[in-house]
Amino acid sequence: MSELDIQLKQLVAKACTCSRNSSDRQMHLQELHYLVTTSNKLWKEREPYYSDAVQDMWIYCFQNLEEYDPTRAGVITWLDYHLKRILRNYRDRRQRDQRRHLSPLPAEEGDMRDPINALPSRPDVSPLLEMWDQTVDWVQRDPDGTLKATCFRRREDINAQTLFLMRFPVQPSWKSVADQFNLSPAEATDLPKFYNRRCLPLLRAFGKNQGYLNSP
Repeated sequence: MSELDIQLKQLVAKACTCSRNSSDRQMHLQELHYLVTTSNKLWKEREPYYSDAVQDMWIYCFQNLEEYDPTRAGVITWLDYHLKRILRNYRDRRQRDQRRHLSPLPAEEGDMRDPINALPSRPDVSPLLEMWDQTVDWVQRDPDGTLKATCFRRREDINAQTLFLMRFPVQPSWKSVADQFNLSPAEATDLPKFYNRRCLPLLRAFGKNQGYLNSP
């Protein structure tokens, strides 16, 4: 199993532990969408309706994430299955329209239970991408210098900004991070604690200020 497969399964598992409409779940879904999209491993077809099918696939899978069974398939395989199913529905519907010469359906036939018609509109993915872009932009700019000033054990090269950028979107193991900074065993043990206690609160505060997270 590749590192990407492991990360995707972990993200799905984390998202499933969050309440359906929570900001934490949205952030996990946002990262899942980014990793899959940038991996270029999703099934591709040269069809005019392909982009619409991909959007419908994301909406369906995000809304039915608990259906995923990690013991049966990888996350991308699961996404591909639903993408192909939706593409097949698009293709079948297009063929029906062509046979009918694109004539409007009679009223009594308009209530066909086409899975595509049952899908909601597709504004769900865009807010996730916007949230992701704004968060990464904030980390990179560090407008008030707080992230760079939040350092680990007086190591100016190990600060909140550096750690965030290292862990967005792929999250390397803490061992690999410790090795990269040549940390001692004691320092390697304390680094995740520093990240959780000092860095993550800064990220949460930003999320609350932006309205991504609900204030307590």
